Amino acid sequence: MSNNYPANIDRRGFLRQLGGGALLTALPFPVLAEDEEQVTVSIFNTTDLHGHIVPTHTYPGEDGKVVEDVGGLARCATQIRAWRKQNPNHLLLDVGDVYQGTHVSLSTRGRLMMSLFNSLNYDAWVIGNHEFDWGPEPLAAAVTMSTGAVLGSNAKVGGVYANLLKDQSHPLARIKPYLIKEVAGFRIGIIGSITPGLPAWSAPRLLGCFEAAPPVRSIHYAMSRLKKEGVDAVVVAAHMGLKGIGSADDFANRIKQIAKEVPGICGIIGAHTHREIPSHRLGEVAYTQAGYYGIQCGRMDLVFSKRTRKLLAVKVGTTLMDGSIAQDPAVLSASAKDRKVSDAEWIRKIGNLRDDLSKQSAPGRPAQTLLLLTRSIRFALEQRKVPVYGVLHGNFLEIDLKAGAKTIADAWEIVPYENHLCTAGFTREELVVVLEEVFNSRYSTHNLDGFEVTTKKDGRKVKVVDVTLPGGKSLDPERRYRIALNSYDAQSGGRRFQALNRIATSAAAGQEFFEIQSREAVVEFFTEKKSIGLEELGEKG
Repeated sequence: MSNNYPANIDRRGFLRQLGGGALLTALPFPVLAEDEEQVTVSIFNTTDLHGHIVPTHTYPGEDGKVVEDVGGLARCATQIRAWRKQNPNHLLLDVGDVYQGTHVSLSTRGRLMMSLFNSLNYDAWVIGNHEFDWGPEPLAAAVTMSTGAVLGSNAKVGGVYANLLKDQSHPLARIKPYLIKEVAGFRIGIIGSITPGLPAWSAPRLLGCFEAAPPVRSIHYAMSRLKKEGVDAVVVAAHMGLKGIGSADDFANRIKQIAKEVPGICGIIGAHTHREIPSHRLGEVAYTQAGYYGIQCGRMDLVFSKRTRKLLAVKVGTTLMDGSIAQDPAVLSASAKDRKVSDAEWIRKIGNLRDDLSKQSAPGRPAQTLLLLTRSIRFALEQRKVPVYGVLHGNFLEIDLKAGAKTIADAWEIVPYENHLCTAGFTREELVVVLEEVFNSRYSTHNLDGFEVTTKKDGRKVKVVDVTLPGGKSLDPERRYRIALNSYDAQSGGRRFQALNRIATSAAAGQEFFEIQSREAVVEFFTEKKSIGLEELGEKG
């Protein structure tokens, strides 16, 4: 078993006392005889599970390889139960992105993950950005179903902080800024915080009346309330994170700002960036961050003196959930029925691909694998009597797509995310601006299908020379041409496509949102056509 807990115990750092300006030294061990009686309160934590119950694999490393048979809530549950036996003085938290990401979780609309959280007696979980991918209704259902506290100090509903809603029957009124839990006679305050980056990813229809206010001010307020409550230590659980030890904050991740500007925090448990950072210090604050999909399980130990009731040390670390960790039988049993149904659907044939499709593309020339996706989107919209001139989309496939029978599993490879479709009207001039933005964006695989796009290289930049209709017919400069895209890109794709967002959401563009997703369009296309080849994609065989 690979275990780096506790990692890098900080014995000489300083922890600011709650409520006062004095500094408390984390005493070097062994401590003096009169302080030998200590109590450790452990905070076990998971994050970014994304619906993964059974083992999965890592992202490709720098060498392109993945590590198989790692992660999953079932393994985390085994580790958590072992830690609970080791230390009965504990809390269990999840730091967000709970249910979006697997077929079985989608098919149960998140109910299964909430049920498992309840059975494992999670004390609390923090709302993540992907909790909104299916819209506000599944989130409201998850909040209602949860027996653990749902945290988000910066959660606002209709412009009002969730915990201050006049209508306490509103499902989201259950979202609380913090949790106070008494463990072994010590009162622990846990402040939850949600990434403020929501509008850069999620369309207004998906967020509903929800918004995430700037986190620092909200955490300050929660801290002032906790001081009045007389807690012994405060930990922030934030669905925000670091992208690396030396990374700076960005619009979605305010971790360093929180650590610097909110005195009194003894530890931060991060999330969101899918990076494992077992142990780090942000000034006087201990920081830890498990990775994603349950590939690591995290732990934070708060060590108190029984005699003085002072916090002596904060120990943090993560443990790898590899094959040496058994899957918890109770989690497997409780999820077995839903997983069996999902597994059967996963291998269901949706159609046949007659020809191999190449992943090769260039600005203005979509890959054949991308054309499969864009033609699926156009077909799905036309079936709903929504004609479009073209489709602007990115390509998720990094390899050629081989001919043969295609299943639901293949549709998830083609489109791994639940991205809703929308349409907007663009002028020729706006199309040029948008295309130059996406062509020059780092890691972008986007192309525009349905038009002829001529480009040229200008140093390291790609310039769009012309955009015409098929056959070279010029666009009317006064006309808006309706284009399909996904709602994530329309919201700027995480601020990568600011011009696209500005134009697509303008009143003149007349954006329309549709309750159909890119992946569903692929399934529909195969199901209706039954057999798809280069001919259906407008390509010569």
